[in-house]
Amino acid sequence: MGDKDFVLAGDGWVQVTPCGDFPHVGAGVTQVIDRAACDRIAADFNGRKSDANFPGVLVDFDHFSLDTEKSSEAAGWISDLESRDTGLWARVRWSDAGLAAVRGGRFRLMSPVFPPPSQCEDLGGGKIRPVKLVSVALTNEPNIRGGRPIANRRSEDGGRKTEARGLRTEGGGKEIGNRWSDVARAASLAVRRAKAEARKKDEGERMKDESVTGDSNAETRETQRLGAAREVVKRELGEKRSTLK
Repeated sequence: MGDKDFVLAGDGWVQVTPCGDFPHVGAGVTQVIDRAACDRIAADFNGRKSDANFPGVLVDFDHFSLDTEKSSEAAGWISDLESRDTGLWARVRWSDAGLAAVRGGRFRLMSPVFPPPSQCEDLGGGKIRPVKLVSVALTNEPNIRGGRPIANRRSEDGGRKTEARGLRTEGGGKEIGNRWSDVARAASLAVRRAKAEARKKDEGERMKDESVTGDSNAETRETQRLGAAREVVKRELGEKRSTLK
């Protein structure tokens, strides 16, 4: 393994979300992720986990599974979920593609997906407390900031290899947090939402056009079918008359 490789924590646990109050501009609410939320989410997961057919919670790439036009390919499946004072933590069974993406440094962070506000606990004042985990995405631009990186660079520190401990390190072993700026994050999210709205609009117009065209084509095909049937009947009647003469 080279110095440029990224490594996962030795115990296999990764942070899904830290605790805190996180505004969600799109939903117009503030998500309250506290110990109570983590406890309830973990309890819900463990309840579903008891089902023999429960595959685990999906970990996808950049929330692609939420877009019907993109692949729902799994980066992994959450097999264990744990509530801690520092947030929600998970043990993931990585797929080959997910493990390669994480070890290759293509994705560093996780982004949880919670149910819509109506299915969360209403705390009043525009605040909600999620009580269930829908899915998680590998991403580099999460809406919930401050999460610990999934994997970290291996570096030499006094002749000893320093592996992932939840925070990135610079020279000298100094810990640093997520440097994704609020401005860059807001700009990226705005672009993604604009593209999503454009796709929805295009899809709606396409379906409308297909509906009109489909009806028109159906009428044309029916007219052609009836015309062909009439010609067959006329031909058969003509042959019968010729035989009778």
